[in-house]
Amino acid sequence: EEKFTMKLKKIASLMLAGVMAVSMLAGCNTASNGGNNGEGEGEGQVSTSNSATILHDAMKGDARKMTTPVANTALDTALKNAVDTYFQNTEYAAVANEDNVVVNSKIADALVEAMNAKKNIVPDLEKSANNDKVTVAVKLFSTEASVSDTYALEKVAEFIENSVADLDEVSENGEWKYDFTISASIVTKPVTSVIANGITTGVKYIAVAVTQTPTKIA
Repeated sequence: EEKFTMKLKKIASLMLAGVMAVSMLAGCNTASNGGNNGEGEGEGQVSTSNSATILHDAMKGDARKMTTPVANTALDTALKNAVDTYFQNTEYAAVANEDNVVVNSKIADALVEAMNAKKNIVPDLEKSANNDKVTVAVKLFSTEASVSDTYALEKVAEFIENSVADLDEVSENGEWKYDFTISASIVTKPVTSVIANGITTGVKYIAVAVTQTPTKIA
């Protein structure tokens, strides 16, 4: 129990830096390669149908009220292409070690560029306020492939809700009202190595896009 609690604390601290490490649940989820309910189970497989809804349902408070979940095929395509281009087998070693988890910066940068998006939800969306432009912010997370899509999205929700809750629904000058949609996409990338219990593992990437849409206040 003490070991489990310590690992939860590690996860919380890592998520503050915009990354995830939930490998502690690998032993509970490896039987079906993550228990994805048919989604995200193969190389390059993208789960799209329920990801945004699961993420939104896991959010709490103002953040959930402020956002609407929507499917985003552009995000699906951008994430798959970025992972296929820049993934390295050695990245699993980083994801599996909770003390040294890093999101592949090349994948993150390629994703942001493909989406013509901002890198941070806060403060980038705040900087884009007070005008009539639709602005998208994209955030990339990663964890072990053995973690289920649902659990990964629930952990991501904790980070996203804190960021979204800091955004204003009305511009400082009072001229614009902002609506926010949220999308999520998942790609699971296997690695060629096999861990001790004989199950092939890999990395699960979770991309979240928050879109800020302004409406002129009459």
